[in-house]
Amino acid sequence: MATIHIKNLGPIKDTGLINLAEVLLIIGRQSSGKSTFMKVLCYCRWIEKKIMTSFENTIQTYTHNKRFTKDLKQFHRIDEIYFSDDTEIIYDGDVVTISLTGTDQNAKIVRKQEAWEERYNSKLSYIPAERNLVSAVRNINDTYKAKERDSIFNFIQEWYEAKDAYGSDNKLSLSLTDDFKYYNDKGLDYVVLPNGKPITSFYASSGVQSIMPIDVMTDYIMGIVGKVVKFSMTDLMNRLMESLDTDVREKIEHGTHEVTEAELAPIREKMKYQSAQLFIEEPEQNLYPDAQRMLIQNIIRHLKAVQSVGKHRSMVVLTTHSPYILSTLNVLMADAAAIEKKPGDGRLKEIVDDTTLLSTDAISAYFINKEGVFEDIKDMDIPMLSGIDLDSVSDWVDEHVGRINEILYAE
Repeated sequence: MATIHIKNLGPIKDTGLINLAEVLLIIGRQSSGKSTFMKVLCYCRWIEKKIMTSFENTIQTYTHNKRFTKDLKQFHRIDEIYFSDDTEIIYDGDVVTISLTGTDQNAKIVRKQEAWEERYNSKLSYIPAERNLVSAVRNINDTYKAKERDSIFNFIQEWYEAKDAYGSDNKLSLSLTDDFKYYNDKGLDYVVLPNGKPITSFYASSGVQSIMPIDVMTDYIMGIVGKVVKFSMTDLMNRLMESLDTDVREKIEHGTHEVTEAELAPIREKMKYQSAQLFIEEPEQNLYPDAQRMLIQNIIRHLKAVQSVGKHRSMVVLTTHSPYILSTLNVLMADAAAIEKKPGDGRLKEIVDDTTLLSTDAISAYFINKEGVFEDIKDMDIPMLSGIDLDSVSDWVDEHVGRINEILYAE
C-alpha cells in the first residue's frame, strides 16, 4: 500500500505515516492543514502518474531546477512561507518514491525497479471548495484567466470535458433528497427540478450548485476507468519504441520493419485508465444532512463499481467538518463488519446495501489536532471512526445547559 508522510509544512507539524486506503477522510478545524495535506498528496500521485505514462524523462524534469516545489506552490496555491528548512515530504508510491527536504532542495524521485513493469494509467481529479464557480459565474471558462495554470483553472477545464457526456437524453440524477437531474445543452448547464421543469444552474440553489460538480465529476471520472485514452499515433509509436529491443527499434527507424496492429494492441491496452482518484474538498458545502449522506453513499457506490473494472485500486480522499459524513462512513463500516462476522446471515442482506459495501480496512480517517499532528481516529475493535473531536459543540451544549439547570432547579 502506498504511503505519505509530511512534516513541518504550513500548519502541518507531523502527519505520521499515512496509509492510502480506498477512502481517506481528513477532519480538522479551519486552517488546520486539511487542504494542504490533500494538495500535496494529489500532487505526488499526479507526478507518479505522469512518470508512469509520459514519453519524456519526467523524473529528470522534476528533480532539477526546483521544479517539484515550484509547480506544487503555483498549481495548488501553497504559500512560500509554508516551507521551512525542516519541511519533509516522503511519498512511497506504487512505482516511485518521492522525497523532499527543506526549502531550497530538489526533490529526489526513484523508480521502484521491482514494480516498474506494473505501471499503469490513472485518472485523477481535484474538486476544490470553489467548485460553485462553474454555476455561480456565467461563462467561467472565459472569465477565469489565471496567469499560470492552477488547480481551479484545471478543475474548470475538467468540468467542461466531463459535462459534455450528459445531454438531454442522458440526464444524471443528483444526490439530493428530491428528484433533481443534470444535463448539458450546447454548453449550458441545466438542472431539472422535481416538478420536471429545467432551469440553468445559474439560478439553482447553492446546495444544487455545490453538489452538481461532485456528482457529475464522480460519475464521469469513475466511468472512464477501463477505457482507452485518446492518444495520437505518434504517442503510441513513442510508447512502442520504448518497449522494443534496440535491434527492432533500429529496423523500424530504417524502414525495414513495418509496425503491425498486433504490436500496437498491448500498448493501447496499457493506455487504458486502470484506476480513478478523486480529491474532494468539503463535500458537505451547503447541503442538508440527508443530501450529505446520499452524496457520500453515491461516491462510495461509484468507487465500489469501478474496483471491478480497473486493474489497480481507485481511491477517494475527502476533507470535511461534517459529523454527518463521518456518521455515514461509520454506518458503512458497521455494514462491512457485520458481513465479515456473519457472511451467510440472510437478515443482513435485507439491511446492508451491497452497492456500498467495502471492507472494514478500506476506510481510514485522521483528525488534525491544534498542534498540527495527525491522529488516527479509526478504532478497529468496534470498528468505527471517532467523532469526539468533530462534535465538540455537543460537549459545550451539555456543559452550558447543565450549569443553567443547576441554577433553575437546584433545591
